[in-house]
Amino acid sequence: MAKRLNPIELVIFTVVAAGFGYSAYQFLEQRPQFQAQMLAPMTSSPVSESNRSPASVAPLFGSVQFGCKSGQMGSVRASKIRISGPICGMEAHAQRPQLTGTTVVNSANQFQATVFTDLGAGRFSTDYIPLNSDKNAIRLEFKFKDGKTVSHDLLLQRE
Repeated sequence: MAKRLNPIELVIFTVVAAGFGYSAYQFLEQRPQFQAQMLAPMTSSPVSESNRSPASVAPLFGSVQFGCKSGQMGSVRASKIRISGPICGMEAHAQRPQLTGTTVVNSANQFQATVFTDLGAGRFSTDYIPLNSDKNAIRLEFKFKDGKTVSHDLLLQRE
């Protein structure tokens, strides 16, 4: 049995083939006026090295040295900082008191840092603390076994 050609299929095939042919012709032709229209904004305000400047990129990580003074202020560009310094309150005792806990909290975003202490050297360091984009009030508290708590505030301005 011979197959008959369906007229609807023939029309659909012709339309698809014509569309493909027209698209291929346009691609290969690449009309010059089209390219000129695309480049018109570039010719009206060209990019040159004289009017370009690099984007300002703030560092992601930074560090701050803390020195057992309450009300210490500073400014940083980094979005996350690590605080390190001496364990405050240990220098007042003749023998080393036992440190029971250290907390460092950024009250601007309520982030509580993890604190690493080196009791032998009498120093501490934190993990990276995220900063808000303006003022960041950071409270450091050192708690000792004898019940004494030493607190200090650090105010950092993020630029």
